[in-house]
Amino acid sequence: MTEKNNQVQIVRRVSLHYAAAFFVYFAAFCMIRSFISLYLLDCGFSYTQVGVITGIHMMVTALVQPYYSDILDRFPKLGLRRFVSLCCIPSILCSLLTFALPAKPVLFILIYIVFGICEIGMQSLMVSIGMEYVNAGLPINAGFGRGAGSVGYAAANLLLGFLIMKFGSPVSHVLNIGLSLLLIFTLMTLPDPETVRTKEVSEAEKNEGHSDNLIDFLRNNPVFALFVFSCVCIFFAHSIVSTYMPNVAGQFGMGADFTGLLNSLAAFLELLPMVFFAQLSKRISPMKLLYISAVFFSLKILTAALAQNPAVLILSQVMQIAAYAVFAIASIYFANQAVRPRNRVMAQGLLVGALETGFTIGSLVGGIVLDHADIRTLLWMGVGVSFIGSVLMILSVKRFEEAGLR
Repeated sequence: MTEKNNQVQIVRRVSLHYAAAFFVYFAAFCMIRSFISLYLLDCGFSYTQVGVITGIHMMVTALVQPYYSDILDRFPKLGLRRFVSLCCIPSILCSLLTFALPAKPVLFILIYIVFGICEIGMQSLMVSIGMEYVNAGLPINAGFGRGAGSVGYAAANLLLGFLIMKFGSPVSHVLNIGLSLLLIFTLMTLPDPETVRTKEVSEAEKNEGHSDNLIDFLRNNPVFALFVFSCVCIFFAHSIVSTYMPNVAGQFGMGADFTGLLNSLAAFLELLPMVFFAQLSKRISPMKLLYISAVFFSLKILTAALAQNPAVLILSQVMQIAAYAVFAIASIYFANQAVRPRNRVMAQGLLVGALETGFTIGSLVGGIVLDHADIRTLLWMGVGVSFIGSVLMILSVKRFEEAGLR
């Protein structure tokens, strides 16, 4: 009984420590991503230059995700926690350089490429750190950690908005330096998964070699590749509602305050499934939860497209609780189970890369469509793409279950 109590204490302590790391990470993430347009405009860049810098930054973030596993293969003693900590150092240096370098597009493209590679792109590795504990037999609440990340992002947004009004947009880079240093400390004080391991390493895992290269990985994991493509489609549509919500709400004469209410409502509701995912997954498997998520992603944008008044938009945002909130955690467990142990980091990277890619393409295409058509046309385009993504996601998860790979 004493040993069992001790195990419970270890799980609780590691879960809280991991949640704190995720909180700090997403707060730092916010400093770079949330007010990027405002910061670059304040530096004197034109809207076109801001679009180019932001677009390159987001695409680099998406494209580099699968290649972190190659670095970890080359330096196996480095480990995930040390690797993420080391990546914070170039990010800190880039924040310092923003105060010293002239506002030249080429220089800031390079700076934001580094931010994309060394900070924003670390999301998949933060997820993989949590999965290391789960795979070691320590049942930490990964959903609680991811939920803490959302809280960190929301809190940082509120704080940063206030501080920018008081001190100007460069304060974001001052805070990024402090939060990056705090993240290094938080990660390096997390216990090594091997020191708290309760699950024996199987012979198959002991004999696992290096991770596959990207082409071989996609060729050898067609079901997961299909799942990744479905995520690109779904997040193409999801980005339309997220990015152009002011346009959606503006149809009914609603302003920025209502848009803020809608976004806050969605952010708050998504916390509940994340925090209580461990309890939820005992009743409904992560695979079945992905079915539910796929359906509600399409229902959410369909409801927004059909909306005739602000109340229906609120209903659309409420669906976030069964769409993104469920997907955010269930997809992590799916990526962890759907591939061989040696490819788990790459799988998480591809997953995050798919979301970034879908979101970026959706935002860019949305802007082009709105130059030539109205918001309703864009929403119905999103409905079509989301429906395709939902069908493909359900199909890929169904194939995974039928193959008996669980």
